Amino acid sequence: MTERIRVVASDFDGTILKNGAQEVDEIYFPLIRSLKARGISFIAASGRQYGNLRRLLAPVADEISFICENGALVAQGRRILSINEIERGLVDAMISDMERVEGAECLISCADTSCVAPVNPGFVDYLRNTVKNTVSVFDSLTQVKEPIIKLAMYWPEGIPQEKELWFREKYGSHLNVVDGGGGWLDFTNKGVDKGSALRYLAGVEDFGLDEVLCFGDSGNDVGMLRAAGLSYAMDTAKDEVKACADRQCSMVSDVLKQLLQ
Repeated sequence: MTERIRVVASDFDGTILKNGAQEVDEIYFPLIRSLKARGISFIAASGRQYGNLRRLLAPVADEISFICENGALVAQGRRILSINEIERGLVDAMISDMERVEGAECLISCADTSCVAPVNPGFVDYLRNTVKNTVSVFDSLTQVKEPIIKLAMYWPEGIPQEKELWFREKYGSHLNVVDGGGGWLDFTNKGVDKGSALRYLAGVEDFGLDEVLCFGDSGNDVGMLRAAGLSYAMDTAKDEVKACADRQCSMVSDVLKQLLQ
């Protein structure tokens, strides 16, 4: 199977970024360049912002493609190819419900910034200085007038199951609701996920899904794991994520080295 691989797509948090890391290990940049020399392109596929991913991958950022915000924004190098906006009435309804949930921080994503109305001021510091997002702060998220491509809720201690179920039951017919990992519950337009973005890029870049090798660890990776010809779940992933993958691994870099042999 590996001899047919033309594309590698990988999640980052919990996958390439292990144990809460916020910087990419230097080993990956020569690996990505070696893949390119073999005719294998690389796609960064994450729930993160486009600008955040470009910063993380700065040495190779102009040479790769990006699936950002769980597929709501797709880019090649410096060029944004696709943005999937959520309908405003749906955004307003979601914000109203999100801001009523005690103990949760709420975030809405525009194409170039994360908008927050923080419950805890430390949340802004975490986003700006740890995650290193571009952040805009509001008194209420209803004040955000730019197009919205993703909504998210964050619980530092993990997503309460009853809250996830409640939002799935109310909004699941209109929005894609996924566990983004690390205490994040993410919402994009129905049918928009990393798998749909991978299919979109396959059309743009003229590769077959059966030629894709991908890596993921969370619920927001399931669409991509199912779409790719060969998929790896991290050995730290939940069982339901592992069930959607062909294989398991502990380090993305080890699999890439094997691919290049």
